Amino acid sequence: MRNHRIAIIAMLIVVAATAFLAMPTRYAVEGLSMGPGLLPGDVVSTGWFPRLNRAFGPRRFERWIMTLPEGSTGLKRLIGLPGETVSFIEGDLAINGRRILKGPRQLAEGGSIIATASPRDVSPWSAPARRVLDEAPFAVREVSRLMLAVPDGGFCAEITVPSAAVAEGPARLRAEAGPLRITWQIKAAGRYAIVAGRLDGHAVAAAWPLSATPASEPPRRILPAGAPEAWDVTRPWPSAGTGTESDDEPAPALALEILSNDSAGIAIDRIVTWRDILYRPAVDGVTQWSLDGASIFVVGDFPSSSRDSRHFGPLPLTALRHALP
Repeated sequence: MRNHRIAIIAMLIVVAATAFLAMPTRYAVEGLSMGPGLLPGDVVSTGWFPRLNRAFGPRRFERWIMTLPEGSTGLKRLIGLPGETVSFIEGDLAINGRRILKGPRQLAEGGSIIATASPRDVSPWSAPARRVLDEAPFAVREVSRLMLAVPDGGFCAEITVPSAAVAEGPARLRAEAGPLRITWQIKAAGRYAIVAGRLDGHAVAAAWPLSATPASEPPRRILPAGAPEAWDVTRPWPSAGTGTESDDEPAPALALEILSNDSAGIAIDRIVTWRDILYRPAVDGVTQWSLDGASIFVVGDFPSSSRDSRHFGPLPLTALRHALP
């Protein structure tokens, strides 16, 4: 009997410990440092087993709940890993001197909407090359600051392809972003997202299927649900790394055209034009930091309103607490 009770107690301890380790943790967002993706009043949740996140090793571009130098809890994006040299080149992140290309999911979390249109049945759609600033309409109480030009930008279109459009072969659409020309062939009826633009020294493009019914996406989300981890197409941007880039370089010209017969009923339901994060240097102008083997570098998605490693320097790995899925 005594051994039976000990076994029950041991089992209860294991169950309690597992529940403690497994339960997701929720946090309320404070401040604008992770805007526009996360704003004050939003509630974020970790995945299951959040206390084991650090044991599996952090990855670049993950968002982490962490302990800041003064002991408070903060939410930042991890961009530099132990042993790396972090720098900013024309507003892009570079690791060991090489620009790092974000994937669609990271762009969806940290990018900003420039404009939204509903040009249903209008083709071709286009937007000229223009100067885009790192404005932040979500920061209504922001103190006046110098706006800088953001050369990285593009579009995301949501389209509907009816069965008639693919009855005799794939539907064809052409996306353009600066020098990039990509023709997509869609073989099945349904709703799709098509993204193209300039990002981190590259021309990028991707497409993926959407649910049959448009989701109720947050108005500040630049890409619909289901964005892939990697781009379908990546090409070096002609001026990237050539020394010909300027501080006032415009965002690229954009276009989307339906090449199939218009009577097939392919519709452009919604188009969002977006811009990427523009990484700003520290207040003292520093743009490069070297990390030792046990340090990380973190920043906010809204650099103008974020106190992060640009200000207090690299953090120890032990500062990381929970990753957001």
